[in-house]
Amino acid sequence: MDKFRGSLDAAATATAATIARSTEVAGILSKMMDDQGEIVVDIRSSDESTVHPANVVLIQALAIFCGSNSIYPYSHVVDWWVSRLEKDAELVRQGEHGGKYIFLLNNTSNVRQMVRHQRASFVGDELASRLSSMMEGYKKSYLDECWAPLNRLNVEEFTAQFLATSKCQMTWKVTAELRYQLRREIVDLIVPSYEVSLSALRGKGSRHSGVSDSLNGPMVGNKKQKKYTGGELEVEIGGLFEG
Repeated sequence: MDKFRGSLDAAATATAATIARSTEVAGILSKMMDDQGEIVVDIRSSDESTVHPANVVLIQALAIFCGSNSIYPYSHVVDWWVSRLEKDAELVRQGEHGGKYIFLLNNTSNVRQMVRHQRASFVGDELASRLSSMMEGYKKSYLDECWAPLNRLNVEEFTAQFLATSKCQMTWKVTAELRYQLRREIVDLIVPSYEVSLSALRGKGSRHSGVSDSLNGPMVGNKKQKKYTGGELEVEIGGLFEG
């Protein structure tokens, strides 16, 4: 009888703990859904390197969800975080191509790193896969918006647009892991196409007089516009995202 009563007491204690943690989960959800809550970021003074406060709340909520045997699927919390992040990203670097995607990449990377560093047992393969998929999607959108259009330009137009984009993004802040990946992917995306166009221009120039003029580029003010080699483009790209 005592053993049976002890089992009942243990079950009651476990039930009470589950209820308490479920209440905690509900409280976090309420905070997360409240646009006036403490997780609101002053996006007007933010840039692409801003760590969104919702990142920490997401990690806390995931830990509580999975530790409480909650009936609520934690994917809803992740959905909320993604929605909130993408909404605020629209206000980052307004008018500058790519800024919102760098913001999204930085923050998704931040969450992935927090999960890794904490060795969070509550994170399964499904969430890890989702975070990686999100980052690949944001990266592709960034490259498509900022760099892929250069491949449709002639050499003169390419040079002007490349310089404008590079100048804008030199001071953007990107996490070290992403910085090297993005630089490599930019090089792979635009340099081969540029070198083909430059080679064709050289071939065209060699068949006409004024070869040096065709290779030096159009007039910009009182100076000739420089044409870069593929190697020189790589050097310029290597200076991106230095903050």
